[in-house]
Amino acid sequence: MLPTFHINRWLLPLAWLYGGVMEIRNWLFDKGYFKTVSFEEQVPVICVGNISAGGTAKTPHVEYLVQLLQSEGIGPVAVLSRGYKRRSNGFQLAEPASTVAQLGDEPYQIYRKFSNAIVAVCESRAKGIRELLALPTPPAVIILDDAMQHRWLSPGFTICLTSYSRILYKDCLLPAGRLREPAANIRRADMVIVTKCPASLRKEDQTEITGNLPTSIEQPIYFTQFKYEQLVNLATLEPQAVDPRCNVLMVCGIADPSSMEEVIQTHYRLLDKLIFPDHHNFSAKDIREIRHRMENIDNDGLNPNTGLKPVVITTEKDAMRLMRHRAVDDELKARIFFLPAHVAFISKKHEQNFKNRILNYVRKNQKHC
Repeated sequence: MLPTFHINRWLLPLAWLYGGVMEIRNWLFDKGYFKTVSFEEQVPVICVGNISAGGTAKTPHVEYLVQLLQSEGIGPVAVLSRGYKRRSNGFQLAEPASTVAQLGDEPYQIYRKFSNAIVAVCESRAKGIRELLALPTPPAVIILDDAMQHRWLSPGFTICLTSYSRILYKDCLLPAGRLREPAANIRRADMVIVTKCPASLRKEDQTEITGNLPTSIEQPIYFTQFKYEQLVNLATLEPQAVDPRCNVLMVCGIADPSSMEEVIQTHYRLLDKLIFPDHHNFSAKDIREIRHRMENIDNDGLNPNTGLKPVVITTEKDAMRLMRHRAVDDELKARIFFLPAHVAFISKKHEQNFKNRILNYVRKNQKHC
């Protein structure tokens, strides 16, 4: 049975009004009254997006694509994002001296992992692509992070994500739910991925989801899950084991922390949690609260049975914002750990099919470059 989630039904009239506006907007694009631009004759462009307001694991899937393309010798690979909540404007190209404030947490995370990729941010995806193509060594393929609603640009290939924990056909439009546009618009995508599935997902569940998603017969549907890696210490940025007897404070600023919370509860002594909004910019007050909650997690700042100090476990995305925070000193960094995650397909057959579709699209369109 699929997880249940809250819908603010008293906000449904506003959701219907919002849905009407979005339908008119999409109709204007579909009929050509609003013009779109395409770069297919110059470079393959893959959009990884959704029709939900966050929580579908776009960044890990973008990272999967970067790794796939680079492993096949395709490059340079570029990732272009809006850079949500960054403190800069216009086109910004990631460089060794770039900061989270300049790029935003997700682009910074991608650049940190793939320093040989081209990572850039720009409010206008079309302008961003023009800037990328003007580089001395332009990209061989561009991945757009979260651009499905940016219809002024027409990508060559679109992947739409929907979370298993908040499957879109059971959700409602904003502000009653978290859909940015009606679920039927998933048909604009070339394929759909149901993300953050449980490892125990049954064939019957997959069949039920596939039958209920408002897709066409030409749209393949895949299922992925998170595979969590070893904890990484924020001070050393190296994998480090944490004694499972340590008391843990979970700190999260992501749209859906449920899967991470489940992992921490399974392997560690999770005694407290601080949940912030998605892409939260931590303030000095927030850092003081983290210290306070951690030191008082068991009243005296020590596990009475082991003498071990409590630790913080956070997400990789949140770690990017904590890493260079002025209020996070070396002593606190040594007690903060983040939990990297990567995407894994439920079915190996589906994974190979997915890879073939992506590589065939890119190689076919590179002929025109």
